[in-house]
Amino acid sequence: MLRSRIVFQVLRQCGRKGYFDNARVITCPRKYLINCYREQSTVTIEESYVKKFMKAVGWMDKERTRLKLTGFFLYESVPERIDYQQWFEVLELPDTFASWFIVTELHVWLLLVRYMAQDVQIIGEKKKYLKGDGHFVRNCIIEALWADVANRIKLLEGANPTIARKQVTEISEQFQAALVGYDEGLNDDRVLAAAVWRRFYSLSEDTPPKHVEKIVHFIRHQMSLLDRIPSDDLKWKPQITWLSISDQ
Repeated sequence: MLRSRIVFQVLRQCGRKGYFDNARVITCPRKYLINCYREQSTVTIEESYVKKFMKAVGWMDKERTRLKLTGFFLYESVPERIDYQQWFEVLELPDTFASWFIVTELHVWLLLVRYMAQDVQIIGEKKKYLKGDGHFVRNCIIEALWADVANRIKLLEGANPTIARKQVTEISEQFQAALVGYDEGLNDDRVLAAAVWRRFYSLSEDTPPKHVEKIVHFIRHQMSLLDRIPSDDLKWKPQITWLSISDQ
């Protein structure tokens, strides 16, 4: 959690100083990153120890650092660029934190699917999954999601810390179940529609079928756009364009 807060501070400060532009990852001077970390510290320690500590958490690995920033910027492309009000109105969803999370969760899942595909290799005549950069970025996206969720829950009026922790635990379990459901529907629209109906409308019999159909169309079209992004661009300069739900 400490590392998440530090990364978010770095992102915000880099953005204000012009080192980053939206989801594009631009080289940020290592000296600036070190200074940002020092600003978060409340203890004065020797330079050699700082270097050892940063190496342990990955700051000295330039490639991992850039990949981590890529993951955080990818996540931020969701809450910053999605028109949530449009999703609520078109799909007749209540304007609540739960609805916000469900919509965010779907977009995050799409990013996870695309990045996990980066680690699939053809060995002989079979496809094999090998953990690599895609898996690392995937974990960074999820880390950014939970850091954002924790911050948003704290801002809810009258939020009780104990209740907040319980809510985060429940949301986490729902998130894992939703990912499994969506994954099962990757190659079958009927299975995907069932997963959407279950997650967005709790299998309510009053659900307008056109709403579920819109979401399924959105998933297929958005996934197609993500698949067209070159692999090299996914690592260093991802340009994510999110489709509008009203156009589906």
